[in-house]
Amino acid sequence: MRVRLRYFASLREALGTADERAVRDGTTAGALWSTLVREHPAVARVRVRFAVDERYVDADHVLADGDELAVFPPVSGGC
Repeated sequence: MRVRLRYFASLREALGTADERAVRDGTTAGALWSTLVREHPAVARVRVRFAVDERYVDADHVLADGDELAVFPPVSGGC
């Protein structure tokens, strides 16, 4: 199955803005993140949040074909 990935904030610098991956049925958001960390060790220490199709999910969320997984590092802003 295919999953679209979007990266935000500091992750864009390390991973780019977007990606698409073929993953196995039953793959979770956390498992896909672990794969990305193995491929890009520089992001290993980044704590992230996940959203699937614009809804926040936990790392154990099982992905479905055509899902868009957004990965967010901690962000802050304001004055």
